[in-house]
Amino acid sequence: MNITDLLIIMFLSLLIWFWLHSMKINETARTVGAKLCKKHDVQFLDETVHLASMRFGKNKYGQIRLLRHYEFEFTNSEYHRYSGNLTLAGHILQDSHMDVYRINNVDNDTNNTLN
Repeated sequence: MNITDLLIIMFLSLLIWFWLHSMKINETARTVGAKLCKKHDVQFLDETVHLASMRFGKNKYGQIRLLRHYEFEFTNSEYHRYSGNLTLAGHILQDSHMDVYRINNVDNDTNNTLN
């Protein structure tokens, strides 16, 4: 076994580790997206997020980290789809955004009593 073989094995090991680590962070993003939708009382569509970009940036403590930007969709009715996004540094949520959406009026009796 020469040095080239060792470098190839190390590179492949690093690649496999990065892929497995990314899958764990993807699962964290999915969980965070679902919790965010539940908090805002909307439906998390397709129960999934997708990776939109990766870049190096600073986290909220000023440390340089690999930031992953995920996008997802949600709805508050059966008719409209809205977009949301998350930025994670490792397993830590750095930023989130959800499109503006109309709040459905659930209780029609409340409107009638107010008029």
